[in-house]
Amino acid sequence: MSGFLGDLRFALRQFRTYPAFSLAVVASLALGIGMNTAVFSVVDGVLLRRAPVRDLDRLMIAWETDGASGTVREPASLPDFIDFRDRTRAFQSLEAVLATELNMTPPAGDTVRLASLQVTPGMLPMLGLSPAVGRGFAAGDDRRGGPRIAIISDALWARVFDRRPDVQGQTLRFDDVQYEVIGVAPDAADFGALQVLGRAAYARGFADRGMPARVDVWTPLVSDTEEWPRQTHPLFMIGRLAPGATRAAAQAEFEAINVDLSAYPENAGRGVFVEPLDTVVFGPVRPALLVLWAAVAFVLLAACANVANLLLVRATARSREIAIRRSLGSGAGRLVRQFAVETLVLTATATVAGVGLAFAVLGAFVSQAPAALPRLDAVAIDLRVLAATAAISALVAVVFGLVPTLFSLGVDPQTTLKGAGDTRGGSNAGRLRLGLVVAQMALAVVLITGTGLFIRTLWNIQQVDSGFTTAGVIKAEYNLPRSRYPVNFRVFPDFKEQHAFTRALLEQAALMPGVEAAAVVGQHPLDPGFTNSFSIVGRDDERHGEISIRQVTPGYFETVGLGSISGRPLADQDGTAAPAVAVINRTAAERLFPGRSPEGEQIAFWGTRRTIVGVVKDERIHGLTEEVPISVYVPLAQAPSAGGAGVLMVRTAGDPMALAASIRAAITSVDPQLAVFGVEPLDRTVARSIGAERFLMRLLGLFAAIALVLVAVGVHGVLSFDVACRTREIGIRMALGANAADVRRGVVRQGLGMAAGGLLFGIAGAVALSRVIGSLLFGVSPADPLTMAATGVVLIGVAAAACILPARRATQIEPARAISEP
Repeated sequence: MSGFLGDLRFALRQFRTYPAFSLAVVASLALGIGMNTAVFSVVDGVLLRRAPVRDLDRLMIAWETDGASGTVREPASLPDFIDFRDRTRAFQSLEAVLATELNMTPPAGDTVRLASLQVTPGMLPMLGLSPAVGRGFAAGDDRRGGPRIAIISDALWARVFDRRPDVQGQTLRFDDVQYEVIGVAPDAADFGALQVLGRAAYARGFADRGMPARVDVWTPLVSDTEEWPRQTHPLFMIGRLAPGATRAAAQAEFEAINVDLSAYPENAGRGVFVEPLDTVVFGPVRPALLVLWAAVAFVLLAACANVANLLLVRATARSREIAIRRSLGSGAGRLVRQFAVETLVLTATATVAGVGLAFAVLGAFVSQAPAALPRLDAVAIDLRVLAATAAISALVAVVFGLVPTLFSLGVDPQTTLKGAGDTRGGSNAGRLRLGLVVAQMALAVVLITGTGLFIRTLWNIQQVDSGFTTAGVIKAEYNLPRSRYPVNFRVFPDFKEQHAFTRALLEQAALMPGVEAAAVVGQHPLDPGFTNSFSIVGRDDERHGEISIRQVTPGYFETVGLGSISGRPLADQDGTAAPAVAVINRTAAERLFPGRSPEGEQIAFWGTRRTIVGVVKDERIHGLTEEVPISVYVPLAQAPSAGGAGVLMVRTAGDPMALAASIRAAITSVDPQLAVFGVEPLDRTVARSIGAERFLMRLLGLFAAIALVLVAVGVHGVLSFDVACRTREIGIRMALGANAADVRRGVVRQGLGMAAGGLLFGIAGAVALSRVIGSLLFGVSPADPLTMAATGVVLIGVAAAACILPARRATQIEPARAISEP
């Protein structure tokens, strides 16, 4: 212990005596350890921690598929769900969920919009969850005309009731209806909800409407086949496999049941697809997170290479000290202990600084993460993450402690003390220093290439023609409760209250200053909305899958700049009592009416024949990277929203956000009890739709930048040390006639030689690893030659810049003085 404390004091003196060296080592390691800690905390919280539900690997999603459209993740109808539930043996329990939204009028304050799930009574027990307070749903709670009850989230409990223990039996007003609170759901109750909705072909609910990821209200899913007939598909089926059952067995069983269900005309061409819930929730984000983890590991490796080089240079400079200590009797074990303690001090300091950096950047990581990333609330730097960081740091300390130790064992005391030794530490040490820099460069090449590929991906996505114009357009969303805006299908489409609201809202919008066009729609351009089966009149025996239905007022096309191709757009005269009409998109026209004009043809859905009066351009309503579906636009006056969802869209010549307050005021002036949400410019909505790609590109860019800085430091350090050790040699060469340009070229040639080696190995590694991220790219090959070329230019440029100072120092050597020095 006495010897250890002496070594510790000596190490601390070394730290103070050589602050530049110490800070360089600590800064390099702190960057690598800090970034690794931050990213590992995200990977650990999202992917590695045990799921909050019981036996996640036994939970499955049962989707319906559509052979005509090729979609494999469609929700089910209520009658289909009941048939599957009653006949299955492969599932121990099969439950259903429906995504909805509610206006909540709190005891005090403004009306707010909440994300809600309607679930069958067995949903929470199937997930292995129990209410934190109160009770869950019971059999009979889902009957038609049953009690108005709700389970609320812990966050809503705290927000409205200050977590009072007597919350059970309290009431809340949702959509003008009093609901009794029967319990408080645990935090894990909405596990995977946003991800499941996001993977669906339609019926995504709040996942596409700018709602927060948290679900705040659960209500019983009323089992009413009159309200939810077989041709309507809003339900997500989630089940737990029975003991001994497998996913393959469940798939086979559901296919057999589906054969019988195909006898219903509404189910023609439909199939089933059983998929693990784990795959649905984590599948889309797992590759991106693993790529980030690998990238930040490369940063740590680059930092380690940099530190190893610094330690090797420092050990070379201490060769005389090492020779003296060995001459005085210090054995290998004594030197190992000394260097280990010195390395431990540096690594421990770097670890503390790195953890501090991780705490600082983690908040930024989480705040910028896309909403589709699950379990962000579980992301934290806790004892588990700190233990992993400590293990990595200990490994780094052990490895780095070997660098000066191995060097010291190769020092010849007699030769070194006579001054006849190689001041650069020998050919092996020189090759190791060069090899470490080449390794740094190769790692940087992989990171730069990955960043370049994602820059190209983001650029390609942004160049996609969305079909609509975002400039100057702002949207605001709302939902009309049935209590004040009744839905009576016996008089469809004459929903007088809804139509009166729409007319009044458009009148208010027209009064706002600077408004050029306005429309009320059922879905904004990047909300896929829903689809429905349809038929072409006169071709009733044909099957065309389902068509996306867009409910709009006539001003929509002008508001978003959706150009007309043929025929006419929807007009004000296409009112509730007028003949039913429709406009289809280009894709629908080409696929359904190839080689001829569709105007005058009729399509039928919702029990109504609609005459096609025009064709408009395509809109990428499923996202910029997805194919354009066949779509039909119908007048909102002839097809009001059964769920009450609405979006006010306004185009202005000025800053659209300047109208935000006016838009909110316009909606609440027509109905003061409505909650207004999703108020934002349309270009922000589009930007959010590619948020995952932008997030990945930014982080990879950050890591690549750090790696480039480390490369520059490494090249500069190696060349500077080499020039310092070769002062006498360079002086002799200049005395014999070498000019400054020759000396400069020699130094730069050495630096660019390292860059060429790093580029060669790095591109080979980048080609191999970039194939892993192929599924994350859009419009660019993993081995894109342009990206590879740009990577080479960047690396050579950084290496050349790092050569400037060492080359300048070399040319400033005075030959006479260099030759005369010992």
